[in-house]
Amino acid sequence: MTKNEIPIIAKQALSEYLEEPGSVLYSSHETLKPSDVYLLGFNPGGANGKPVEQSICSMLTNTNNAYLDESWENHKGVWASGEAPLQRRVQWIFENLGINTRDVCASNLIFLQSREATDINFSLAEICWPVHEAILSVVNPKLIITFGNSDVSPYGFLHSMFGGKEDYLPSGHGNWAVKGFSCKINERPIYVAGLPHLSRYSPVGKTEVIKWLSSKIQQVN
Repeated sequence: MTKNEIPIIAKQALSEYLEEPGSVLYSSHETLKPSDVYLLGFNPGGANGKPVEQSICSMLTNTNNAYLDESWENHKGVWASGEAPLQRRVQWIFENLGINTRDVCASNLIFLQSREATDINFSLAEICWPVHEAILSVVNPKLIITFGNSDVSPYGFLHSMFGGKEDYLPSGHGNWAVKGFSCKINERPIYVAGLPHLSRYSPVGKTEVIKWLSSKIQQVN
C-alpha cells in the first residue's frame, strides 16, 4: 500500500457520501508515512463544511493541520488558529510526549460532519473503516490515541472489532479512566489508548497519563 492509493480507496468506500460535508485527514499529507502515533477523533464538528470529496481530492497535497492552523468556533466562542481548548490539549499531549503535533497523522473514525456526536449514525464507522485500514498500512503506528472511550467512540469501535484485555488508568479527573488494549491491525501489533473525550477532559498537567502513553509506545515492537 502506498499513500497514492488511499484517495482511490476513500472514493470507493464513501461513494454514497461524497457530497456530504466532512473531512478525512486532519493533518498534512506529509504525515502519511511511518510514525509512532495515529490520532483518532470521533467525527468532524460544526456545520456547513466542504464536501468530503474535496477532502479526498486534496489529501495528497494538503499541508494544513486542523489542530494548529485552523480557527475553531462553537457556542462558547471563537478562537485564533490553534487556540481552541481541544486544540491546545492535543498540542500539550504531543509536546509532552516529545512529538511534533505537525508530524502526527490525525483523522476521525467517521469522516462526515455533525454539530454533535449524537447527530451522526455510529454505523458509518464501518463504512469509513477501509480508509483507516489503508492509512494504518502506510503509517504503521505503534499507538492509536482516541478521543473518548465509551462504547460509542473510536475506542469502543476498535475494541469491538479487535478485542483484547483492557487496561485502566486513573485519568486524574473524578472517576473518569483512561483505557487501553493491545491488538493487531493489518497483522501488526498496535496499542489502542482511549482518553476521555478532550472536549470535556483536560490532560494538561496529568504527567502519569503521559508516562503511560509513552510506555505503550516503547512496549510495541
